[in-house]
Amino acid sequence: MHTIKKILVINSYHKGFQWSDDVLSGMEEVFYNHPEITINILYMDSKRVSSEEYYAKLRELYKLQLKNQKYDLIVAVDKFAYDFLIKYYHELFTNEPIVFTGLEQFVVEDVQKQGLDDRIYGILEKRSIPESIPMIAHMMPNLKKLYIINDASANGDDSEPFIQQAMSEHHNQFEIEYIRQSTLEELEERFSKPNKDEAVFFVRFYNDKYGNLYKNSQIASMINKSALPVFITDTLFIGKGALGGKLVPVKNVGIATGEMSIDVLDKKIPPLHVMTMVDYIYQFDVQKIKQFEVYPNAAVKDFELVNAPLTFFDKHRKFIDAVFLISPFLLFLILGLIHNIYMRVRSEKELKAIELQKNKHQQFIIQQSKLAEIGEVFSSIAHQWKNPLVEIATITQEHFYNYEDVGDEQNNQYVHDIMVQVRYMTDTINDFQKFIMPSSTKTVFDVSEAIDTMLKIINHNIKYNYIDVSIDISHATNLMVSGYKNEFMQTLLNVVNNAKDQIKESRDAKHIQRGAIRIIIYNHAKNVIIEIHDNAGGIPIECIANVFDAYFTTKDHGHGIGLYMSKLIIEDKMGGKIQASNIDDGACFTITLGNAT
Repeated sequence: MHTIKKILVINSYHKGFQWSDDVLSGMEEVFYNHPEITINILYMDSKRVSSEEYYAKLRELYKLQLKNQKYDLIVAVDKFAYDFLIKYYHELFTNEPIVFTGLEQFVVEDVQKQGLDDRIYGILEKRSIPESIPMIAHMMPNLKKLYIINDASANGDDSEPFIQQAMSEHHNQFEIEYIRQSTLEELEERFSKPNKDEAVFFVRFYNDKYGNLYKNSQIASMINKSALPVFITDTLFIGKGALGGKLVPVKNVGIATGEMSIDVLDKKIPPLHVMTMVDYIYQFDVQKIKQFEVYPNAAVKDFELVNAPLTFFDKHRKFIDAVFLISPFLLFLILGLIHNIYMRVRSEKELKAIELQKNKHQQFIIQQSKLAEIGEVFSSIAHQWKNPLVEIATITQEHFYNYEDVGDEQNNQYVHDIMVQVRYMTDTINDFQKFIMPSSTKTVFDVSEAIDTMLKIINHNIKYNYIDVSIDISHATNLMVSGYKNEFMQTLLNVVNNAKDQIKESRDAKHIQRGAIRIIIYNHAKNVIIEIHDNAGGIPIECIANVFDAYFTTKDHGHGIGLYMSKLIIEDKMGGKIQASNIDDGACFTITLGNAT
């Protein structure tokens, strides 16, 4: 049974203040997995009241509240709570360690003066101020003036040096107006007129020049009314009027704080261990991108879009799904699969007894694997068809409702656009039909062309799992082999799908940002060598020797026959060799086949 650990959280602000609420939500997410931890939260309400007299009264109140209370850890949420703790620590506590979070600056001399350097840990929240201004300039090449908004609070003072540094670096490129003393009403008026050459960089604005405190909803309203694009530094106002930017995910600050708190309780890190949060994300609002015609593509490679409108497919999802469920294509696919199984069984009965047993086993494994994969491949085709259907509907609607009087030339263009989409759909189903037909006899085929065909079939799954695929044949002189083309493609599909699944797990665990599959084809000693690399972290050492065994799998819902089937196809049916190994950042499957000539 775990010993109960008690954590006291002193929050600089009041309950309902979104920034600190998001931080606390992240911490609680971590503590949820540690039932031995109990937390108590005290709210200082420093946004509303921050005088020295108030803090003195608060000290007396906390003395009464914390009397005879013993905690294992104190967490200070943001600057006000941290400064309060450092000043009154020896009156309120004994030897409890402190974890601070959300500060933008940390001065070790301050804690050394108080004799607290043996019990301080923390998370610094560094807003991406110097990096954001070049991004804004890149997204708005004609930018002539940038307004930077930062309030007159103590937090604003901590951001000040970073803002001044950024201003000094870019003052020759465009005009910069720095605003710290204003009101929301004045800001609304100032940014009420559109200008394509101006933008706003919003750092914070909770307190106005008179000391009034604004709610998040009031700030969001001001941002949303702005006739200029508003760039931000954290996730609080994304989807609420801001265009976006390089953002601090506030909840992640809380998660990092919770994880550090666990490490402090377990004595895994030394005192004065201070970590700066640089886990930024790029997010942009689709509606604001359209409104201001400011696009992130040129400035940022990987970004997320929020607040996207419903597409035609989203609006009519049930109808389209129903059409696919009852479509003749689905019936034809089922009949084709049944026919293939029947033909295989009838063909196998004509073989000799010893060959019959072996081939039945091999064909069963192959067909079972294809049936296991068919759902995923069919899903890919269905998704690839849905986009053209949406395009056809949109093109047709736009033509008939908005352009009734256009000439023959434009009519022809609409017909051409529609036919391009229809041809795409036809090519997709033709490729799929060829893929599911079994190979009855050996043929000579080009491995590069087979790989291209296989990748074309699963292109949708690869694309929407954020995986880059590259094929290198620069060192190959002869790509022709003799064997069963469709079964060879099935082998490649098994290997690539395994790589895709592992890459998805690595991305979900944030081990990698984007997946990569490299296929390298070359010749060696009259053989064709195909190497398939991924960057998903590799195969556990203890599993490499068994990956080709029947029914062996490391997946929660895996069937364990895909790679076993691949080995049967390559080694028993095509006389080649397939091996698995680990490389620097992932796994490598190597297939060796003899040249056809």
